[in-house]
Amino acid sequence: MSIEWKDSYKTNIIEVDTQHQRLFTLMEELDSLYHAHKGSLIKNLSSIRKAVSELEQYTISHFLIEERIMEENNYPDLENHKLQHDKFTDKILEFKEKINNHTENDEATLDENLDHILKFLGTWLTNHIMIKDMDYKPYIKHVL
Repeated sequence: MSIEWKDSYKTNIIEVDTQHQRLFTLMEELDSLYHAHKGSLIKNLSSIRKAVSELEQYTISHFLIEERIMEENNYPDLENHKLQHDKFTDKILEFKEKINNHTENDEATLDENLDHILKFLGTWLTNHIMIKDMDYKPYIKHVL
């Protein structure tokens, strides 16, 4: 699955778009790592764990900033948007736990988990940006 930033994802809020682009870059890096080492993922488990952890940390930071921007601009659907972020964060933490608790001899399960993570991330992020993030766009008058 190719995970690429497209101009159609732009909210025209520079800070948010820059962070979204970084999220795509982190997902692309994980995707590249996965495809480059398919069949020998176990040998690259520490790199995979690091990439998932970095993606998780950046996502949490981005969500906090995005929520603060929405709050500062009195976005009326903020609570629902936060719930969407919370669900996503829970899913990332679940994936991270699976990767961190992965046994050192089960290549097939690691492959399956990473494939699932990448598909979920790509689908969720693009859908979230195109639907939920575009909903708040007209309300944003100033950023932090």
